[in-house]
Amino acid sequence: MSLTRKNVHVEVKLVDGSILKGTLVIERSTRLSDTLNKFNKDFIVLSDYEKTHHIINKKHIIKVLEEVESIELE
Repeated sequence: MSLTRKNVHVEVKLVDGSILKGTLVIERSTRLSDTLNKFNKDFIVLSDYEKTHHIINKKHIIKVLEEVESIELE
């Protein structure tokens, strides 16, 4: 794990209707929305849970949901 970056688990819905689930690596000091709204970056890299990397043009994204791991109550 890097000291300057963190993994964020997300679900990404694209304009063609497909849904990708995986992780984005973002700067530790920024929010997911800050990363997606950077005007000088047109692409993001999503690593799915089968370790395949997807380079996604942000113009093709409809929605991004951050997946929060569920906490089991004992």
